[in-house]
Amino acid sequence: MTMFSSFLFVLIAGAYITPECFSMEIIGGRQVRPHSRPFMASIQYDGNHVCGGVLIHPQWVLTAAHCHSRFTNGQTPAVVLGAHSLSKNEPSKQTFGIKKFIPFSRLPSEAKSNDIMLIKLHTAAELNKHVQLLPLRSKNYIRDGAKCQVTGWGSTNPDSLTISDTLQEVTITVISRKRCNSQNFYNHNPVITKDMICAGDVRGQKDSCQGDSGGPLICKGVFHAIVSAGHKCGIAKKPGIYTLLTKKYQAWITSKLAPSHAR
Repeated sequence: MTMFSSFLFVLIAGAYITPECFSMEIIGGRQVRPHSRPFMASIQYDGNHVCGGVLIHPQWVLTAAHCHSRFTNGQTPAVVLGAHSLSKNEPSKQTFGIKKFIPFSRLPSEAKSNDIMLIKLHTAAELNKHVQLLPLRSKNYIRDGAKCQVTGWGSTNPDSLTISDTLQEVTITVISRKRCNSQNFYNHNPVITKDMICAGDVRGQKDSCQGDSGGPLICKGVFHAIVSAGHKCGIAKKPGIYTLLTKKYQAWITSKLAPSHAR
């Protein structure tokens, strides 16, 4: 996993050159059945996957705000839907230009605590069996110890600098905010706020890390949070940190998707 206090990124294939970064990868998981997660989006710059995302409306993808930091002038951002393999020319794939990025907050001081962003596609996706929406629900409470799944194209090896070509998923356990803030875990560095949740594995063998930022945390079929940050990959007592889809964020999303604001 990665230190929450740093924004060091590389812009090729979701790789990193330092453990001090935000992005995520799947550790200790398995390949999902092809196209069984039709809501997954691959956010790419110049054809290279850098972050995951979730299709919540035919023309809108939800992801982590820090994913925008990976885009620099001269690069071409795009969103790919309907993918299982990133390298294969799958007929199910739909590729879209990005019309605009809308982070929850544009203040750098709030980037860590509000790591959530909407992406508007240039055109609406064609919904079919390979491309579908993952609905937002009002419930955002997750009990300590709940089993959840996190999905993404990140590396399957914490020492690897390459992403996974195929979509992976791992089951992890929710850790209470109090415990995650305790001295034995993050010790309030960073502070896990009410808008965040921790999830991982006691032994550190199952985790999300680089390449998975912006992907979904799903518990019993409910979309609860998105991958945000952490410390390195698969480290015991350093679980993944996720942006919880609280009522605050859900209200913001609803307002931005409203016809009067969605131009």
